[in-house]
Amino acid sequence: MSRKPRVQRTPEEKWQIVLESLKSGNVAETCRKFEIAPNPYYRWKDEVEAGAKAALGGRSAAAQPDVEQGKRIKQLERALGFALTLTSNTAPSV
Repeated sequence: MSRKPRVQRTPEEKWQIVLESLKSGNVAETCRKFEIAPNPYYRWKDEVEAGAKAALGGRSAAAQPDVEQGKRIKQLERALGFALTLTSNTAPSV
């Protein structure tokens, strides 16, 4: 039995497949209809969910770098402020 050639699907096609499956509630039937294996379907579904969370401002993987960067900036600002107070207290009086 020969393998079928791989079909390149556009993001819009992937979205339609995931949407149809969510509406019908039957993943197996949708996969058979579009001749795809369940693994790519579930990968696409996870990508759709992650994108939706990021678009709605949820705390997804897409939003984490901003949070971490903000924490690091505050930490560095505190360290810099502390260093400045040390240097101004040890400056010789004239």
